[in-house]
Amino acid sequence: MAATGSLRRKNHKGQRRAMQVSDKSILFFVGDAPFFVSHRLNLVSGAVAHGYRVTVACPNHPAAIETIRANGADWAEWQVNRGGTSIFGEAVSLLRAFYIIRRIRPTLIHAIAIKCILHAGIASKFLDVPIVGAVSGLGYVYTGSGGGVKGVLRRAINKFMNFGLNRRNASFIFQNGDDARMVEYAGLDRVSVYRIGGSGVDLGKITMRPHPTGAATIVGLPARLLRDKGVYEYIEAARILHRRGRDARFLLIGDPDRTNPTSVKPIELDAWVAEGVVEWIPYTADIASALAALHVVALPSYREGFPKTLIDAAAAGRASVTSDVPGCRDAIIEDVTGLLCPAKNSDALADAIDQLIRDRALCISMGIAARAHAENNFDLDRVTRRHLEIYQERIKAY
Repeated sequence: MAATGSLRRKNHKGQRRAMQVSDKSILFFVGDAPFFVSHRLNLVSGAVAHGYRVTVACPNHPAAIETIRANGADWAEWQVNRGGTSIFGEAVSLLRAFYIIRRIRPTLIHAIAIKCILHAGIASKFLDVPIVGAVSGLGYVYTGSGGGVKGVLRRAINKFMNFGLNRRNASFIFQNGDDARMVEYAGLDRVSVYRIGGSGVDLGKITMRPHPTGAATIVGLPARLLRDKGVYEYIEAARILHRRGRDARFLLIGDPDRTNPTSVKPIELDAWVAEGVVEWIPYTADIASALAALHVVALPSYREGFPKTLIDAAAAGRASVTSDVPGCRDAIIEDVTGLLCPAKNSDALADAIDQLIRDRALCISMGIAARAHAENNFDLDRVTRRHLEIYQERIKAY
């Protein structure tokens, strides 16, 4: 009797798998709906075009949800606090993830960012659903030293990651080789690992426009306004170059992120603008026009996955100045499409920007090379196709 019961369970499991594959359904777990729309919406439209039924589980954001639905996906409300550490709040998010997966019964889950990967990974383990986790940067907990509270959180994440995702039907997509070492930190010796350099860019929407005319060089930092993006070093570099008498304007393009502990405070932003060291432009969806208004893009980040800021800058044909750290150095060709400088070093950042301020011809030639680099490496259609190939590989493997 025991053997018969086991056979029935296996047959039932096989039938469920066959049903899922024929359904071809993908469930995305996302912690930030606007970020998903700006960085990953191509995966929704691409999957829908290839016959997948797509659902996006994310917090409610009316404008972003409307865009997701307009691209053919369903929406499931899933609350997750990206910067929270409340045990109760995390338990609620996990239980809700479990409920959503059990209700939708997807063929495959694609979870984006570490916290979403953890919740969806643990829930999908118990529900026996394959999962692909996309790590677009290791984030605050993995940036810098591993002491104190941050060290405790890092060790806890590694343990939960191992518990929920160290299995044959779990896979990871990393954007650079340094971040891929996370599988070693967490002891994930049974997973499949893929590399895709960035989220891609629509080369038809972001094109190379003529550089601004006029003597003043316009430098911009387009990003969330976080300490880890190098905002404070950028402000100090701007002060240094003003003291040198350089004819340049410095822009911050983006908003603070109140959910991130390293966010710039609004009072600081107001003070910098009042001082005249920078101009502030709030987040804009029209990044193509924002980049066209610049000569140089600066991103002195402490660490990245594969920064979309630099991908977009390349598509716009703009030279970049960025940090010699994982992710950033992967996104440019040093001394061809941009310049590298040490992270957390305002003087070195000022010197690199100054090189482009003083040599407009070099600035423009680097921009032309950057556009060619984008066309060869960052095309959105190519990135979308690679994701779809991975989906199909993981479905067939399961």
